[in-house]
Amino acid sequence: MNTLLYDLSNRPASFDFVTCLATAKTCGATHVRFVRKGWKLKNYSNPEERFRSIVEPAVGLWGMDYSVGERDGLEYSHFLPAAVEAYKKFGRIEKIPYAVEPKDYVTITLRKSRNPERDSKDDEWLKFAKRVGCKAIIIRDYEERPLDLVDRMKLYAGAKMNFMVINGPITLCIHSDAPYLCMRTIGCEKSQSTSPKFMAKIGITPGFQFPWSNANQRLSYLDDACENIEREYEQMLQQPQRIAA
Repeated sequence: MNTLLYDLSNRPASFDFVTCLATAKTCGATHVRFVRKGWKLKNYSNPEERFRSIVEPAVGLWGMDYSVGERDGLEYSHFLPAAVEAYKKFGRIEKIPYAVEPKDYVTITLRKSRNPERDSKDDEWLKFAKRVGCKAIIIRDYEERPLDLVDRMKLYAGAKMNFMVINGPITLCIHSDAPYLCMRTIGCEKSQSTSPKFMAKIGITPGFQFPWSNANQRLSYLDDACENIEREYEQMLQQPQRIAA
């Protein structure tokens, strides 16, 4: 059995785990071993809640199972470049096996983070919601309005488009066939893990798209102003459809 070892004392209790699962499963992992003897130092207010609400249910989304115990298995990186390298090596990437069945609504995921520089411009998004031309489901940040991970995936898989700025939940779209338009993919110098320097370090520079993305999945490098969102979305709607690997 190929086991993904995820030691929570040195790996984050975050949506980065979704990326880790994509890499590990592409490399043949079928089981996850969690080591729960502490938490990686991060500025999370409640890592236990993050484990319960993100990490633990993510395993099931991938159709895998897990155990808790001593260190056992292989460690895989939780950073996006590892997923890109796995794609290059195998010519494919494993995706969350969740059926995408678009209905007549879009979602707008708002971010209110520990780092204000990464927050979405809510007024602009709410303005866009009134002009998008169909039902817009506003998904507030988990800290403001908790949403079960499976319910979130269901919403994303049923939307004809999922709009957001770069954040944790977008990994559910990046690593599935759920549509997305991500604005402000690269943040300002103060935005830490989305700063130009950090993003360049993990291979994301203006214009980058994931090699497995399809025509309904796009990273935008424009600011999340209503007019920019509308322009980017219109360009996506005009693209010829293609099938991702």
